[in-house]
Amino acid sequence: MQFRLDQLSKNILRDFFVLVGAAETEVEVPAGDAQRIDVWHVPDPELLRAHPEIEPGLLRSMAAEAGMVEVFSAAPDTAEFHDCLRKRYQWHHTLELRTERRLDLPSAWLLSAGRPDGVLRDFGFVQDAAGPEGLYAAPAPGWRIHAVVIAELPRVRSTVLLRLLGSPRVRRAALRDLAALPEEAWERRVALPWLVRLSFEVPEELLPGLPSEERDFIMETREWYEQWNARRMQEAKEAEERAQQRGHERGRLQMASRICANRLGRPLTEAETAALAERLERLHEDRVSEVVLSFSVEALGGWLADPNAT
Repeated sequence: MQFRLDQLSKNILRDFFVLVGAAETEVEVPAGDAQRIDVWHVPDPELLRAHPEIEPGLLRSMAAEAGMVEVFSAAPDTAEFHDCLRKRYQWHHTLELRTERRLDLPSAWLLSAGRPDGVLRDFGFVQDAAGPEGLYAAPAPGWRIHAVVIAELPRVRSTVLLRLLGSPRVRRAALRDLAALPEEAWERRVALPWLVRLSFEVPEELLPGLPSEERDFIMETREWYEQWNARRMQEAKEAEERAQQRGHERGRLQMASRICANRLGRPLTEAETAALAERLERLHEDRVSEVVLSFSVEALGGWLADPNAT
């Protein structure tokens, strides 16, 4: 289950960064042992400007410069922090060898579901005054490292995708916030396909064995999806019925127009066609048929010209 949750986190982050540049997951770092960066992204300033709906905030700051993102389902310890530094320096060296020039050190973002007290304390991280609660910066800007404690992020729209990467309790709250966003919200387009996939990837027989909070998250995601899908199907049915109704109305208007034109001996004017459409809606088909078939030619013309005709 934890593997699936880890993949959920990486996929959501990658699809966000793809909106504003290039991104990939599980980037292999050439070294003596196997090392992989969870998410590596390179921004495209033009794409970033083309998405003003991504409001200023933590995610937009992360996307503003090339960097690596490491996601931790539990608070990382000192050894894991050093592993991240080693990966970054090795990756930086690899990029310089590939480009044959000096490059700026890429930024590093450590996303932790829990609070890594030891790392924050021992390496001097401090609350970033320019960011939200839960964002910590290394003591000197040259380190270009930020730690994000997901459990401490404020419950606002600009953090909803990041909160989906947190503990089960935080994820469930984020799911509710995501479901409450407008249907066209960009956050829903990024996250919901992966959330739905996760919820249905877990076999039914394995659900009872999951921790209660993880099981509740999956069941809540399924319930939300089923309600959303039922609503979409109902909306599609109603749209189809409206289209059929408009088709019937056009057909009745065309038939009534042809009969009127035959009786008048000329095509109807635009005003007369509009008047006939209004009569069909206001007086209904039976009354219009009675007038069109029984009135004299002169009376029919007058009826079409009279805005108050009955």
